[in-house]
Amino acid sequence: MTKNKAKELSYYLFFGLMVLAKGIGLDSGVRLYYLLSAAACLCLGVKLVLTKYSTKQIGAMAVLCIIAFVSYRNSGRLGIVLTVLALIGLKDMDIKKLFRMGLVIYGCSFVWTVVMAKWGVIHNPLDVHRKGGVELIRWGMGYSTGNVFHVSYFMLTVFLCYTWGKRYDIKRMAVLMAGNLAVFLFSLSYTGVIVVTFFLFLFLYAVKRGKLSLAERFLFQLPLPLCLIFSFGGPFLLNIPLVQKVDAMMQGRLTFSSYFLQNQPITIFGTRMKDVPNFWVIMDNGYVYIFMTFGIVVFALFCVGYAVLIARYSGFRGTGNKTGQSGADGDTDSMRDAEAAEKGEHLQELSIVFAFLLYGIMEQFISNAFMNLSLLFLGEVLFGAENAAGRYGCKAKRCAGEGGGWETETKFGISRWIVCIGTGIAAAVLYLVFVPAKEFVKVPLDSLLYVDAWSVEVGVGGMGKLPETDISMGQSAGIPIKAGAGKEQVTKEELKEWMNRCRSMIEKPEAMEEMIRKAGLEEKLSAEEVAAAMEYSIPVSVQSSKIYDRFRIRLLELYCRIDEEEYARLMNQVVQIVGQSGEPVYKVDAGSIYRERIEKSAGNDRIEHISGEKEYLVEKNGSLVTMEHFRDGVFYGIMAMAAAVLLWSLPGWRRKRSRRQEDLRKEWGQR
Repeated sequence: MTKNKAKELSYYLFFGLMVLAKGIGLDSGVRLYYLLSAAACLCLGVKLVLTKYSTKQIGAMAVLCIIAFVSYRNSGRLGIVLTVLALIGLKDMDIKKLFRMGLVIYGCSFVWTVVMAKWGVIHNPLDVHRKGGVELIRWGMGYSTGNVFHVSYFMLTVFLCYTWGKRYDIKRMAVLMAGNLAVFLFSLSYTGVIVVTFFLFLFLYAVKRGKLSLAERFLFQLPLPLCLIFSFGGPFLLNIPLVQKVDAMMQGRLTFSSYFLQNQPITIFGTRMKDVPNFWVIMDNGYVYIFMTFGIVVFALFCVGYAVLIARYSGFRGTGNKTGQSGADGDTDSMRDAEAAEKGEHLQELSIVFAFLLYGIMEQFISNAFMNLSLLFLGEVLFGAENAAGRYGCKAKRCAGEGGGWETETKFGISRWIVCIGTGIAAAVLYLVFVPAKEFVKVPLDSLLYVDAWSVEVGVGGMGKLPETDISMGQSAGIPIKAGAGKEQVTKEELKEWMNRCRSMIEKPEAMEEMIRKAGLEEKLSAEEVAAAMEYSIPVSVQSSKIYDRFRIRLLELYCRIDEEEYARLMNQVVQIVGQSGEPVYKVDAGSIYRERIEKSAGNDRIEHISGEKEYLVEKNGSLVTMEHFRDGVFYGIMAMAAAVLLWSLPGWRRKRSRRQEDLRKEWGQR
């Protein structure tokens, strides 16, 4: 193996491992992600050792690595380091070839992840949202959220479109648009479906457009500053009604950005966010995320890099020489870039850049080069045009996307597409007609935006002071109450002790069974299910006042087959157990039972008892069941159509591969 081949292979392994990690839905919270990252970095080390860099390039690489490492130490986010490593390793690499390899790895891992998640082999995250006035499930399909699932499909379309190049046409756009709508059916991501649609039309324009006009070249400079103005100006204009409407349409993203920009420290090299008041306040804007998490320096480099890249691809001369180039050579390359841009030869790259910039307004992933694929084009800014030309055996026609190994000899005419689509529709119809819908859909409790509950508050000792009789009883029960506590308020720790004692009393198997029997629910509930539905917590009002005189018992409504009257009877039995326990410390009134809806956005008042010890499931019916049955039918219809296309295409691929192998043998024979 030659030195050039070795360094190519090492970078391909680095890039392939990281793309694989993203393709199967890994992130920094998973150990496998760190293992793959470590293996990828070893491969990149080989690439860097085998590559020859100029003095200026080495200096620029050192500065970038130092900045990335400092930002990583301050923020704890490994992605910034991996992104910089990806960029400094791009020297002498063919980006077109890199995209083709990425398509194979990412495409296979994407399909595997979605199918395995749908079949229940791997975890399939979900969340229940209200869309159009009804409850619907947003499926992650193996990825962390529905939004990330749609981002993953967007990445797949970028890989496909850039690999197809000039072969991308209306037919291919229609196929990808159908996939976009199918993914939206599961992800329910309005952001995703809008950006993918925008990209598919923009890339078609890039392929069909010829020479650029001067007006177009100027217009291409606007997306980056507009995105920045919106991201940093919008959060400070929330008092304007129009901006409030836009914020509502964006699920409060401007409000979230406003909190971080006004309440968290702005640093030079990044920091970790501290004392975020509520778990639902997140940075869903990529520009604000880079600015706040990685600091001013990284943010400035990000903006300058994209500005130079867009100017160069738009055909503006004088955007600066490449790193390591100067004088006449740099001027020649700039003129060559300008001429190429005027002819529209960089429009495909620009369409990818603009699509990712748009996505950055609504998602934070644009700082990661293995998700924001347009960052790879910054290799042009760092190392010049040599990485785009394909120095090691990539033919011009293939690099331009006008030929090469992705065509088959099987031409899919209208009749064949009709047959394949008909197969998918038939499979979907057969499933919907002959497979009965489930009675209930089971979803994890922590996936819900809200849950209904029956609640009652239990007083301890009355108005926060314990009588001497209660003190002696508590001490005999092993509860650490100090002498003289009758003249003091109960502490938080003491209240928790009484709450846990109450919990253990209620959840005794014999007590649970007796409670269910008296409520007349023996045929509908088990003691284990009732225990799963019980939640014990200290109300926010008690924690705020620091007068720890009561705690709360909730009975969560988990089961569709239990009606309101039955829940009320069950909760009355809970109150009777507490009231008849013989513990004078507990003060509870059956008339104080009330019904409430607990919102996930209720801060510390949210469902607090969820843990990894038990699996709590909520059975939901109605619109959820109908929608899930329909989705299952669509999924198996898509599977059937994909299988038909694959089987019809295999013979053509085999003939194409054999012919290419024969051509290679002849070529080597001539040499």
